[in-house]
Amino acid sequence: MKKVLVAGATGYLGRHVVKELKKQGFYIKVLARSPEKMKMQGKHLEPAIADDVDEIVEADMTDPKSLQGCCDGMDYVFTSVGITKPSSKLTFMDVDYQGNKNLLKEAERAGIEKFMYIHVFKAEEIEGPATEAKQRFVDHLKSAKVPYVIVRPTGYYSDMAEYLQMAEKGRVYLIGSGNCSINPIHGSDLAAFCVDHFDRENEEVDVGGPEVLTHQEIAETAFRCTGNKVKLTHLPEGFLKRIVHLVKWFNKPYYALGMFFLNVMTMELVAPSHGEVLLESFFKEYLNHKNK
Repeated sequence: MKKVLVAGATGYLGRHVVKELKKQGFYIKVLARSPEKMKMQGKHLEPAIADDVDEIVEADMTDPKSLQGCCDGMDYVFTSVGITKPSSKLTFMDVDYQGNKNLLKEAERAGIEKFMYIHVFKAEEIEGPATEAKQRFVDHLKSAKVPYVIVRPTGYYSDMAEYLQMAEKGRVYLIGSGNCSINPIHGSDLAAFCVDHFDRENEEVDVGGPEVLTHQEIAETAFRCTGNKVKLTHLPEGFLKRIVHLVKWFNKPYYALGMFFLNVMTMELVAPSHGEVLLESFFKEYLNHKNK
């Protein structure tokens, strides 16, 4: 039985990865700052995982001392750790770069077989602190002594839920024309892809979901699921970029995330297709659960 250390286990993808690892018969050890979160379902319907975990280590990726020995006896390490919402205390360099670097150092010391990192599709083309920190870690990982697999998904269904929330309120705001395409992927489909790729070595693999949609089509799907009339507002891309750059001077966390989402909504982000769960199915399930 192979043993896997999962970092980011309470996040959207991490929870699905734990479920998939359990399904495939792995021994699962998780790093968690707040283990109690594993007992509850996530806000985007990601599963509770407390009963699927074999071992828990309470640790903070930004604190190297708390990580000491965490990789001992493990075969693989999986990490999807990264900042997902603005923080005044920690930067992307603190978490996405240094936090993962701290974990990698432990993995090297323990001599693990494989280190899997969840990156971003076309990160090299996306401007801003978020992708810069992730790419810096990837560069470090490639020079490390541990065999690696870098997975680059286009986007998560949990991110697309923002469209659904706007549609519920009656209006969706799109950046630019809304004609750029993306094939986002459900967490369970991406988790299966990740676990099935532990046998790769020193590779970067791109992955997207089963259907390609423009951002306007995603918005229209959200309205169809809510039953509300389609109301769209197209915001000028150039104007928003100027606003986001101004934000940089008084709120760097919001600037960083603003730049990331501004870029991904105005780029073609279509990667090789994988999975079966359609976005509309996720939207309907999300609404049904929310309205219970």
